[in-house]
Amino acid sequence: MIAKIRCAYHVWLILGFIFLTCQSSLAQERLCDPAFEDCYSPLLQAVNAETAGIDMAFYWIELPELADAIIRRHQAGVPVRLIVEPRASLKITGNQVLLDRFRAAGIPMRYKLGDGIVHAKMLLLAGQNKVVFSSSNFGDGDVRPFTPYVNYVDGAWYFTIDQALVNSFKTRYDDIWTNTLVYGNYANIFNALTRSYPTYPIDPSLNFLPNSNPAEDYGTRTIALIDQEHQRIDLSMYRLTEARICDALIRAVARGVPVRLLAEPLEYRFDTSRIGAELTGPYNVDRLYAAGVQIKMRRHSGLMHQKTIQFYGQGITVFGSSNWSWQSFNYQEEHNYFTSKTWFFQWFAEQFNRRWESPSEFESFVPQAPTAPVNLSPANGSTVGQPVQLTWEGGRWAHKYDVYLGTNENNLSLIAADVFTGTLGTNGAESYQLFALQTDTTYCWRVTGKTMADQPAVGPTSCFRTSATTNPVSGPMQLILDATGPAADQVASLDSRLLFRDPFPVMSGMSLMDAGGDHNTRVVVFMRNLQWAPDQPSSVVVNLIDEASQSFDVPAEAVRIVLNTDFVQVIFRLPDNLSPGTCTLKIRAHGQTSNAGTMRIRN
Repeated sequence: MIAKIRCAYHVWLILGFIFLTCQSSLAQERLCDPAFEDCYSPLLQAVNAETAGIDMAFYWIELPELADAIIRRHQAGVPVRLIVEPRASLKITGNQVLLDRFRAAGIPMRYKLGDGIVHAKMLLLAGQNKVVFSSSNFGDGDVRPFTPYVNYVDGAWYFTIDQALVNSFKTRYDDIWTNTLVYGNYANIFNALTRSYPTYPIDPSLNFLPNSNPAEDYGTRTIALIDQEHQRIDLSMYRLTEARICDALIRAVARGVPVRLLAEPLEYRFDTSRIGAELTGPYNVDRLYAAGVQIKMRRHSGLMHQKTIQFYGQGITVFGSSNWSWQSFNYQEEHNYFTSKTWFFQWFAEQFNRRWESPSEFESFVPQAPTAPVNLSPANGSTVGQPVQLTWEGGRWAHKYDVYLGTNENNLSLIAADVFTGTLGTNGAESYQLFALQTDTTYCWRVTGKTMADQPAVGPTSCFRTSATTNPVSGPMQLILDATGPAADQVASLDSRLLFRDPFPVMSGMSLMDAGGDHNTRVVVFMRNLQWAPDQPSSVVVNLIDEASQSFDVPAEAVRIVLNTDFVQVIFRLPDNLSPGTCTLKIRAHGQTSNAGTMRIRN
């Protein structure tokens, strides 16, 4: 009898030990939602408990208590290494305060050189074999709510002791720490840079960027999953400025896949200080809406800063630091997790559904209209020669335009619909060329600006009179050369988005508004004495002969008059198989061929 009792005691002891061990493991493998949970305390507890080493990388930090805890561990003899981003201090002043405190404490720090920022948000605790990573920054509202469900920053914090993940982060951190080409010493580096851990293989579920493997480009990897999905996609995304991945969502909707998006209203319409490429945020959100994506915008106080995608047919969750921007895809320091863990998927599904169904946290998206166009020239009541160039300032948020013309201001006809022209925002005018108008005749014109969701803003009506004579083009069609170039026949050319001079890469990685979303570089060259049909830019053909003597005939994608000059822009796409080296080009249009010029193509 005693033996049986002892046997039962040992069985329950073993079961109890297993149960407690499982509970402990689950406690170490968890997600925390700062909408209503305190995710700060476990961060502090993990730092305070560390005795072997702390490695941390962040875009910015504004948590003095966490900084103090890290400094105390350093002062207690625990090795601490920090990867920091000083450029974030331009936006977050508190970041610099804590960077200075770390520097004064003697903690070694490194930072990223060049344009791509450190956008990572991770904490590695070597003695506990634990890593914490997130889509959130180290800010107060990011780690706990100011008011639960009311004032918080959307996100999630992942605490894990999954050794494949921990070891992968160890290897990546050592790679960064010892990299002297991309990273520089920020403070307190006095000895040779050395690795702290064995070199482990990177787990395939992790996506560290930048990456030399093209298949590990975040956009490429995610688009492949979108194109394979046939059940449902839920997306929480702070920034959506890259057209190529949004094209993939539109393809998914077209084949019948329901797509839901939780988005940030401040990324849909920006204040006037934010211009340029980020205007493609409203471009993409509006066209996703027009394609049938269900969209809700943050209503609660705070920020929708999450970056999560769920593929229901594949049971895959993508969670990490990358926004849907070309910078995040393979340019900035990022970490993303592509996982099939069931509990992980269920956690994010419940989080998404709670927010989607909460009228106080999110509300249905209503697309907004652009600001109205302003007519610039011809001025109202003026007399002009032919051809006539209509010029207007498109204002903010319009991406396409309808042009109306007629001889009666009360009866104008639509002559061009959905015209993409000029520049986004208020820093450049839009234009449209009119040919073959009657002489000595009064014409009136009006432009309607439209968003990609077809929300209109109607501009004013202006009238002009054509002169009794026309102004024929004089002289042969001429490709303009650059007298300051490296060769005598160097073409005056620019990357049409970055405005960089040659040499040009064939693949730019800067696709923002290209039809089809491809990444080939668009080049702009300049011409004199070129006439073309404004609705048929492809009638202008760019002939390219590359270093390998391959010949390509490339139709122009756009032809635009340059204001206050006598020349036009011709914008064309570099073909896929163009060889590096010197490339000769000519322009052909309406049976004429221009002079030849050269530009350089690089790998």
